[in-house]
Amino acid sequence: MFSLVASAQVPTAPPQPTSGPGGSTYSYGSTKLYGPYHANDSGLPAYNYAIYQPTVPPKMGALPVVLFLHGHLAALEGSYSQGDSPSNYIIWIYQLCNNGFTVVFPVYDGDTGYDQFPDVILTDWTSALQKLTARTDGLIPPSADSTGMQTACAGHSFGAYECLAVSQLISTSKPAGVPSLRALTIFALGISGDPLSTDFSNLDPGTSVVMVTGDEDTTNNDIGVGIRIYQSLETAIPVAQRDYLEVISDSHGTPAQLGNHFFPMTNGFDDDAKVDDRDYNVAWKLSVGLFDCVFRKTYCGYGLGHGSAKQVDMGVWSDGVPVTPLRWLESPQ
Repeated sequence: MFSLVASAQVPTAPPQPTSGPGGSTYSYGSTKLYGPYHANDSGLPAYNYAIYQPTVPPKMGALPVVLFLHGHLAALEGSYSQGDSPSNYIIWIYQLCNNGFTVVFPVYDGDTGYDQFPDVILTDWTSALQKLTARTDGLIPPSADSTGMQTACAGHSFGAYECLAVSQLISTSKPAGVPSLRALTIFALGISGDPLSTDFSNLDPGTSVVMVTGDEDTTNNDIGVGIRIYQSLETAIPVAQRDYLEVISDSHGTPAQLGNHFFPMTNGFDDDAKVDDRDYNVAWKLSVGLFDCVFRKTYCGYGLGHGSAKQVDMGVWSDGVPVTPLRWLESPQ
């Protein structure tokens, strides 16, 4: 007499949603790369940038513009010694473009110092906005509303810090032709090298900010730093315009959904999956959701939900068990 014992199958992570800001239903088609462009004649790679746009019918006259800032000096991020390759985030960039955003990707680092990064990024950004406004090479220009040009920033690691630094620089120096960044998504904020300011109390009060950390983030990130930065925002940004969220690790299935430092990347560096639930329901959902909320008044429950079910939901493992949701920290301590 033989007994058969069924081996338990390891649950798999949720597939990409079919709808919503992290979903697979898109308003726009393929993505086109423009550049690389050069912001000045220095010859330094830091002043190079690329522009990504969706391929849309000519009747689509203008699009919001996202400044996309990569992590700094991540030598393990592939073949680029400075970690400044757009290939590290390319599927996220496509997600933004497919949802109707222009993406500007500056190199910004590698041959300049930490204290120079905001000025270098602002130089690249100013040049990009000028080319977009002039419709250079057939580029789609920036969209505008009653508040002005629609611009935002998405950043990872040191790039997340630089989103804040550049936004504050624009707010305080008010460079001609460069409007305030009206929405910031800050993922796995990391600071390395020289001590840098954690005071961002001079951001434009019209800015909306979503900060996201991970419960297993140990790379160039002191959660206390993130909290101090967020607390500095509380004096500048109204509570209705900011959220602080934490990715809670869940190893119930495979690939494990870990709240590590590298989950926003889409090149497979963080685990054996290039793209998974942390992309769909964290980086993509929150960035597209916030930008759509601010510029199009849609998906606010996802992007700026203040702990709403849509914002913190992470989907369901293949065996029906919910993936541990994001944790919303109303007032992080």
